[in-house]
Amino acid sequence: MRKRLLSLVLALVLCLGLTVPAAAATMTEIISPDTYQEAGNSLESFSEGVARVGQLGYGGYGAVDTDGNTIIPPKTYHDFTGFSEGVAWARKGSVWRAVDITGKEIFTLDEGLSVDTNSSSDFHEGLAKVINRETGKYGFVDKTGKMVIPAEYSDKYSPLGGVRYGGQPFHDGLALVYDSANAYYGYIDKTGKMVIPYQYANAASFKNGFGFVVLGDRWTIIDTTGRELLPQSYLLISDYTTEERISSEVFTVSGPNGYGFVNKAGQIVSEGYAHADHFSDGMARVSKDGKIGYVNEAGVLVIPCQYDSDGNYDQEFIDGYAKVKVGDGYRIIDKTGKVTGSPNYDRNDWGPAGSGYFWFRSSESGRTRYGFIDCTGREIVSPKYNSVEDFSGGVAAVENFEGKWGFVDTTGAEIVPCKLTSVWYCNEPGIFVVENYNGDGRKSVIKSSGWTAPSAPSAPSAPSTPAKPAGPSANPTNSKVLVNGKEVAFDAYTIDGSNYFKLRDLAFVLNG
Repeated sequence: MRKRLLSLVLALVLCLGLTVPAAAATMTEIISPDTYQEAGNSLESFSEGVARVGQLGYGGYGAVDTDGNTIIPPKTYHDFTGFSEGVAWARKGSVWRAVDITGKEIFTLDEGLSVDTNSSSDFHEGLAKVINRETGKYGFVDKTGKMVIPAEYSDKYSPLGGVRYGGQPFHDGLALVYDSANAYYGYIDKTGKMVIPYQYANAASFKNGFGFVVLGDRWTIIDTTGRELLPQSYLLISDYTTEERISSEVFTVSGPNGYGFVNKAGQIVSEGYAHADHFSDGMARVSKDGKIGYVNEAGVLVIPCQYDSDGNYDQEFIDGYAKVKVGDGYRIIDKTGKVTGSPNYDRNDWGPAGSGYFWFRSSESGRTRYGFIDCTGREIVSPKYNSVEDFSGGVAAVENFEGKWGFVDTTGAEIVPCKLTSVWYCNEPGIFVVENYNGDGRKSVIKSSGWTAPSAPSAPSAPSTPAKPAGPSANPTNSKVLVNGKEVAFDAYTIDGSNYFKLRDLAFVLNG
């Protein structure tokens, strides 16, 4: 009987297009409180699977990987940057050296050279910026330590915070450089050759083959040859989301026909929108005639403008799904525009939580409480928490009403009880610095067992009409029917050797 029930359940799952619940996740301590304390009670965000541990006041820095293995022992270096292209910068005393992902020192810089500890000295496309300590000018080295481009370029500093505007890493084969004598920007290639002359009053590094520059008195966009791509009658949208308005193929503009998208050939791909937002998860929200739709990274409208706007920015795509408004209700859609769920919540009572999940809140008990639903709208965590964080690596941090934190997984199980006094995400899925995991009030690092993203669920399909079961056939009878000795015509049938009549015919004859 049990086997039969299991088969029926699986059949229903396949028929309705649902997903089989994932196995519960587990959390494992990968760095103990003793090790964490020895490392200086500090773990930086992970980059390329390695994180810096330690503090200068505790004797220096080391590094660990995502399994908690020591890559570089604590207190080895006086400074240590994040990894980029498998290389990080590490300093002992005044000397910088390049270190690979295993902790091996690749080369040592000349003592007269230094690096920026911010990302401007990261390796990009095989080269990294280094600075001449005496002149303050910079050049570029490769991963063998060879000075490929001499240190002859000057940075431009912002008066606020000393932010460098020149000397950025290479992108799309070009690096932004600044001519301090004439106050113009230009671009050099990896040999140091000036390929786009100093002519821009302001500029930014290239992204996906597009470069933002100020040419004359307006912001515009160029390709890697310096050719202007923005049509003269159009304006480039320049705000805090400017970089996010570039996809792999197009950028967002406004012009005489409203908002639109221009490709790398300088052609208008689509336009006529009342508004266009930045790209998120490969999609950009657009509006037309008061309705919301979505374009893909090619600027093509792939989900028609058919949804209502509610003024919230949580209608953007995150991890494959978006929240949209339809009349008085809301839907969850995937990137094909297919509706995967129809949660029954008000505008501000739910939103994306990453990984195809959504938070929601309820005040039915008289106090606001939070829980989670999946992309089908199914409740996986009942509303019982004071606050919740986004999912990462298949787990989400949750806080009870005593101010203690724990973790739930995508099955809804509370895999770490609410006993933690603090939780800090380490920029690596499923890895967190937590406090009081062992009940001793100290900090350690824990990691989830991993998680496989569910495939996009199919819409529930209508049950197919079952085939008519095989049974006895009915055939007109050849028998004579007599009533009071007289033959009467009837619509009668023989089924399994017996004659059958319609009750209405019998009633008519007998009452006649």
